[in-house]
Amino acid sequence: MHARSSLAPNRSLDPAVLLFPIAHLALEVYNSVLSIMWPLLTTRFGLTFGAVGLLNMVFRSTMTLPQLGFASLSDRWGSKWLGVAGLAWMAAGMSLVGVAPTVAGLAVLLALAPLGSAAFHPAGTARVSRALPRRRGTAVAIFMLGGTLGSSLGPVVGAWLFAGHTLGASPWLMPVGLAVAALMVVLLPADRPPAGKGSASPQPRAPVPPAVFLIVVASFCVSWVESALAAYAPLLITGRGEPLSAASQVLFAYSAAAAAGILAGGSLSDRIPRWQVIALALGCSGPLHAGVILLGGPWRFLLPAALGFFSALSHPAFVALAQELMPDRTSLAAALTMGFSWVLGSLGMALTGAIADGIGVQAALLLNSALPAVGLLSILALWRTAVHPPKRAAAR
Repeated sequence: MHARSSLAPNRSLDPAVLLFPIAHLALEVYNSVLSIMWPLLTTRFGLTFGAVGLLNMVFRSTMTLPQLGFASLSDRWGSKWLGVAGLAWMAAGMSLVGVAPTVAGLAVLLALAPLGSAAFHPAGTARVSRALPRRRGTAVAIFMLGGTLGSSLGPVVGAWLFAGHTLGASPWLMPVGLAVAALMVVLLPADRPPAGKGSASPQPRAPVPPAVFLIVVASFCVSWVESALAAYAPLLITGRGEPLSAASQVLFAYSAAAAAGILAGGSLSDRIPRWQVIALALGCSGPLHAGVILLGGPWRFLLPAALGFFSALSHPAFVALAQELMPDRTSLAAALTMGFSWVLGSLGMALTGAIADGIGVQAALLLNSALPAVGLLSILALWRTAVHPPKRAAAR
């Protein structure tokens, strides 16, 4: 315990601990503002639920699937310039969505802009977790907290901006991301990945542990629920005759409570086995999700907040657990548990949209309430493999 005290001052001064979460906040504003744009885009272009699901699938697939390739670059070359370029690209691309002249132009922007997010996420997660290696869950939670705050602010900013100036005001969002990227260029030192010390050789290519794929399955179930809720909840709420501001308030309550859940989940997973934190999150998420879809009135904001908190408990635990199982490829571990599982979640979200065209958006979202139970079975299978407990014991 005392041997690492000499490293603590340098670690605590690493500006990445602050800069990457701030950059994550800015990036997720661009991501989440899209949710509040969908009702306006639907009206402008006459989109069906299926079309919204398909465009969302393109957006999230481009945001997530390339993370595997960018993670390899980050593990070999470091994270600074991938993070800077990713944020700047996302800021430029997403700020033009509101002025897309056609559905084809909209699809092109939604396919290209998220490449910035794909580059940013594995680089940022790995860099922050390396800055606090003894408290990996907390480190990942700090990084995720910035993104969650951005996700909660995006719908509010979008509702305010577009209510007064319509979709044509979207370019006004661009300077924020570019300013944060410039700050990273000035203040963030270049980094060396763990296996890059004095060598240009690639990381060891050991097989991905099977337990990681069980984590991916559980993360996929959470991603499906969350991405479908973000895409279709505004349509569900406005379809009931409520104003767009009500949809933004629901999304804000969900995301703001998720910020507290991320911090609690990261800290808790540094104290008890991470799979237990994930199991708690999944066990609570299913019933809460059903309540969000079915109940209104005084429950309209309370239930989304509770769902956001419990669902977010699992987020840092997923990443930290995978990184412990893949200590030499932390960017790849983050890409698998965040990026790849989000790709699968996007496919599920598109399926939810197709189902909604047939049976209605409320019934389609209600079906998703069973997904956390599937994720829970995967985590219990992970526990049965007994892979994680020995790792935890060895670390202690």
